Amino acid sequence: MTNEWLLFLQRELIVFFFVFLRCLLLFFLFPLFAGNFFPNKLKILISLVLALSLTPFLSGKVRVPNDLVALIPIFFSDFLLFFLISLFFRFLIAGLQLGGELVGLQMGFGISQTFDPSSGVSMPILAQFLYLVFILFFLSLDLHHHLLFFLVRSFSELPPGALVKESKIFSYLLKKSGLIFDIAVKVLAPLMVFMLLVNIVLAIIGRLLPQINILFVSFPLTLGLGLFFFGLVLFLLPRIFTTNLNQFSQFLQVLLRF
Repeated sequence: MTNEWLLFLQRELIVFFFVFLRCLLLFFLFPLFAGNFFPNKLKILISLVLALSLTPFLSGKVRVPNDLVALIPIFFSDFLLFFLISLFFRFLIAGLQLGGELVGLQMGFGISQTFDPSSGVSMPILAQFLYLVFILFFLSLDLHHHLLFFLVRSFSELPPGALVKESKIFSYLLKKSGLIFDIAVKVLAPLMVFMLLVNIVLAIIGRLLPQINILFVSFPLTLGLGLFFFGLVLFLLPRIFTTNLNQFSQFLQVLLRF
């Protein structure tokens, strides 16, 4: 009886370790939680509470290895799993930030920087604005709950150690890396065409009326018209964000299929 109890306790502790590991990797690697907004102690505490809550329900769904040496590839595969999820989400964020940076250059915000507390670096104002709007949109759709559902489903459909045996996911992720430029063009294209027309008009005015100081007039005019048209482009952002987040959800489903 004592040996059976010890074996049961050992198995439950290993299952708890697997669940706690994935919770910890989610909160330390995913961009929404990985920044400096959340202290590390809080991430560990939330991961611990989640692991304690989920372990009784996942006890029968997790395959326990026979020896402790097998834990090393399992740790590597779990780290790789959440690294890929975080990398794909960073593709979406980087595309928006690149588009915001290029839009800011067109409007004259090239030297204007703001501090990003999540990453600890400075970035252009419009890039930071698009990033914050995207995160708020992500939270408003309750997709952070979708991540937790994925975490629970991953133990039954993607058991610990399974991802390290598959290589197709890397080619899929490589194809999707072009999302950075695709998203940037979607954000930038309407405003870039508009600002190009504004610069052409200013060049024509400079030719026809050389007595006007175009350099003095162009900056406030470009900035004002750029902000006005950027406000119009904001109405397109929900559609762009929805498309991007649908691709993120599809990527999670692809991971579960592998």
